[in-house]
Amino acid sequence: MQKEITSKRSLRWYFKEDRWLRLGLYIDVAALLFSAIANVWLQVNQRGEEALMAHTERLARLILAQARHESQIWFLEDNDEALRSLAQHLQQQDEILEVAIQDKLGRTMVRIGHEQPIHEYLNALPEVIWAVPMVEDVLDSDDQSAELLGFVRITFDYDRIMAESRPFHRTIMSESAYLMLLAFFAGVMVATAFVRRRKPALIRRMHTEQPNDDEDDTSIR
Repeated sequence: MQKEITSKRSLRWYFKEDRWLRLGLYIDVAALLFSAIANVWLQVNQRGEEALMAHTERLARLILAQARHESQIWFLEDNDEALRSLAQHLQQQDEILEVAIQDKLGRTMVRIGHEQPIHEYLNALPEVIWAVPMVEDVLDSDDQSAELLGFVRITFDYDRIMAESRPFHRTIMSESAYLMLLAFFAGVMVATAFVRRRKPALIRRMHTEQPNDDEDDTSIR
């Protein structure tokens, strides 16, 4: 009788130990899944920001190339008024802060958007504005022996350029986060079902040893 009570107490202790063991396994599996999914989401977000940045720079380079091509025409025709009209047209776009056209010696011919040197203008801008100046050489032809005619400088507001693409990027990231959250809960449920089917070796051993102990007690009697 005393041995049966001791066996029941031991069995309760093993079940209690098994409960804490399962709880620890749940926490470990959940932490592992969460860290893995968070790492994947951060990598996807970083790649998305890099792609958005590359797209913004390509768009800025395209605008600058078009401005260089048109200014080449007016340089060759020595049409200062057309160069000024080109600069004004470019500066009217929301994503362009200022435009300057210089001759081959670097002397400013046209400046639209401000009347300061470029470094003073950039320092005077609010910190929230992401201003990126770009300069392109204007050549008289596309040959290797082409001569320099002047320069075109455009200062872009990268935040304005990204304004159209960023909501799309945020939508993709929110949908990705939702799918990863579903994957996290699905992984936790699968891990929970797997752990629940597990039975500790100590408990299995008790179940196998207990009938042998009863047979020994019967034989002694």
